[in-house]
Amino acid sequence: MRRRRVVQQGLGMAAALASAAFGCRQDRSAALPAGDVVSTDGLVIGAGLAGLACAQRLRAAGRRVLVLEARQRLGGRIWTEHRQGRAIELGASWLHGIDNNPLHRLMTRELGLSLLASSDRNRLTIDPAGRRWTPARTSQAEAWLASQVQRAEQQGSPDQALSRWLPARLSPDQRFTLIADVVHELGAELEAIAADAPLGDGQVLLGGDALVPAGLDQLVRHLAQGLEIRCAEPVRQIQHGPQGVQVITATGLICRARQLCCTVPLGVLKAGAITFDPPLPLAKQRAIAGLGMGLLDKIVLTFPRRFWEGEGWIRNDGPVPGLWSEWLDLTPLLDRPALMGFNAADTARRLARQPDAALVASAIEQLQRCFPQAEIPVPSDVLRSSWGEDPYAMGSYSFPAVGFAEAAGLRQELARPWGSLVLAGEAASAAFPATLHGAYVSGRQAAESLLG
Repeated sequence: MRRRRVVQQGLGMAAALASAAFGCRQDRSAALPAGDVVSTDGLVIGAGLAGLACAQRLRAAGRRVLVLEARQRLGGRIWTEHRQGRAIELGASWLHGIDNNPLHRLMTRELGLSLLASSDRNRLTIDPAGRRWTPARTSQAEAWLASQVQRAEQQGSPDQALSRWLPARLSPDQRFTLIADVVHELGAELEAIAADAPLGDGQVLLGGDALVPAGLDQLVRHLAQGLEIRCAEPVRQIQHGPQGVQVITATGLICRARQLCCTVPLGVLKAGAITFDPPLPLAKQRAIAGLGMGLLDKIVLTFPRRFWEGEGWIRNDGPVPGLWSEWLDLTPLLDRPALMGFNAADTARRLARQPDAALVASAIEQLQRCFPQAEIPVPSDVLRSSWGEDPYAMGSYSFPAVGFAEAAGLRQELARPWGSLVLAGEAASAAFPATLHGAYVSGRQAAESLLG
């Protein structure tokens, strides 16, 4: 999940982790039988970054807090797998901008974690004929995209699709640039993206992007310390009234509290997986319907030896548009030959239905196309994500979809408290949507609104 790029030119094979492996604490609530009734000051639904940040702030203010998590692990859309002492991120991966980023300060100063600077400027692009893009060819494509982005931002509107503002006939290079730099960034097809925000909405922090070699689960564990968390408790109903809230989970657990913060992903809200009684206000329903849930899936292939050239990004401008368009060399991060491949939007949804063997074969076929002279060995390890198939995510991150209002206004409405209930998460962050720090700050802000 990468940050939308600021264009400047011209302008599962692994299953869910076991709860103990991801620090899933159940504390006092672990002894509660299903169907029991729990009362507390504050309830938080979701043990992702927003939920944990909210719960910690409420706890620091002296509130008794219970966190309900649907999965058997913590972290939400942070999903870290460890292989031979190295961390592999199958969900969120990057800190997007380190200047004035609260997570950067937390991880480096409080946790003492080292970061690895990450840039997408070092890349090798290979066209359908097997030719390498020259720097001039790359610059020309980027300048064209910059002009299209500027035009759409200035003249487009939320109720128009980005595709409407593009030329009717695109060159192959233009089509690929749109896929790699827009579709992959937002996790959505061009017809679904609002024209006024072609590279996403919100603000961008400066200072460059960074990876966390030790794993983002280190941050999750830190934020979960001291919290009372009950895992494997998917929430099915939220009842809301003058006396507070009552939550009913799939196991029959009933939780009552004075206040509640719901941090489930936008995709879960859009699917109606949780019933609100009474229903959410119409403005919030429109915000949920109006924002889009993007999809970016990954596969990580570890090899016994390196067969590719260059370092950084490999961009596969292949004969099938959108199929394995981008690969990231993870060798510097993992200390062994490994590549992370990406698919987005409709391509990702189609591939998610394929069995592991077929998915790997498809990936190897495209890598062989990029490096026809190489003898590609059988991968020694394979990991894959399927965020669109995950019932507790139903996508990767939010994006400004074609609709009736600007995304910022919809996000602000999502975050606005409703009685003793507040929604939080990256989709509710008007300033920094689709980012880790956006989710974290949203959770903190939700806690402040409940405390106020």
